[in-house]
Amino acid sequence: MTNAVLNALIARVKAEAAVHAQRTEAVNAGGAPAHAHGNHTPVPVPVRLGDDPFMIGTDDEFIDSVYRRLLHREADAAGRANFRAQLARGTSRLVIAGRIRLSPEGRRAGVPLSRVKQGVAAMLVHGVLGKLGLRTLGARIARRMDARATRAELEQLGPSLFQHATYLERRMQQRDVTIAGQGHRIEALEVFLTPVSPVPPEVIDAYYLAFEDANRGSREEILAKLAIYDSWVSERVAAQSGLKHDVVDVGCGRGEWLSFVGERGKSAIGVDANRVMTDACLKNGHNARCVDALTFLRSLPAGSVGAVTGFHIIEHLPFDYLYAVVQESHRVLAEGGSVLFETPNPENVLVGSHTFYHDFTHRNPVTPTAISFLLKHHGFGNIDIIRSSPYPHEAKVPGDDPLTARVNGHLCGPQDFAVTGTKGAPQEVKA
Repeated sequence: MTNAVLNALIARVKAEAAVHAQRTEAVNAGGAPAHAHGNHTPVPVPVRLGDDPFMIGTDDEFIDSVYRRLLHREADAAGRANFRAQLARGTSRLVIAGRIRLSPEGRRAGVPLSRVKQGVAAMLVHGVLGKLGLRTLGARIARRMDARATRAELEQLGPSLFQHATYLERRMQQRDVTIAGQGHRIEALEVFLTPVSPVPPEVIDAYYLAFEDANRGSREEILAKLAIYDSWVSERVAAQSGLKHDVVDVGCGRGEWLSFVGERGKSAIGVDANRVMTDACLKNGHNARCVDALTFLRSLPAGSVGAVTGFHIIEHLPFDYLYAVVQESHRVLAEGGSVLFETPNPENVLVGSHTFYHDFTHRNPVTPTAISFLLKHHGFGNIDIIRSSPYPHEAKVPGDDPLTARVNGHLCGPQDFAVTGTKGAPQEVKA
């Protein structure tokens, strides 16, 4: 019999007793029973069950009952905690009743043993079998004695109530069987539906490093391109003592930016979910962690970083993740600290329609307008767009007329742009 069933039965008994008390009071007062006026809803009132049954009710009700009946007092906090713990470990209620009755205080109270003979018997059986190394058997026998005593108390409450309890118990058992069967089907379905990667993640990580080596450019070429951010590093990276990191570079890749800012006297840490990338950074002497960018940012104290940067990462992120990265970047930055995110420039038609899709992991191009507003929305000011890496002059269409200049601007203009913003600066945007 589960506690839920027992609690439901107790609630029903109390409600029926309340209705009976109301009807009796009405009759004694010369009135009519409550239902005579069409009111069929019983109004629960506090009632006291017979002789405080041992076996019916919650654990706390049992403890209160056994203290009152066997020790003639209310349960104290220490005793309540002790017996709660024993009940939680599965100790029989009858065994506990026997222990209390045979305790020094129980002997002094002198309640006749005949009133708790089942409890004393259960305690003795449990103790003897425990000494014989049969503790499990003793516990099982005690639980059966508990069930028998509970049934006896329920029978005393009325045959109809006992039948209803038996019916509820049977229904609950049937429901448990049904739920168990559904659980097995759900587990089987989960196994069937759980996606299995056709290629191990480390294989994709290695591919991506090879892809960058073949398409992004050599280390020397990348360092040369980064020179356009020289003044940004010196002017916009917060120079404060006590910072945890001068620069946090999310999606650090092969570590060219870590080298760049390190050569300019800034302490930098790179984070990347690609272990092959972070291993390459560590091999080159950089401080790098293989960890999800958002997880790392959320681990940092507020105001502990001079700058947060990310090169060719925001175009890989779903919007809700990018939103959270910008939000966390603002939180971790010290006052006056800045962000810099570089990404392919969709203002260049060839980039937006063609070269952007060389990378299978790109999600969608990010426009300068969109990322500028996102930074402004999160409180960044002094927002600036830095465009870089135009196509070489020989790739342009020959001609000096305005139409040719416009065509060249759309086809051969900057292939990348970076958005920068500063925490605590006025919210102006420079396009």
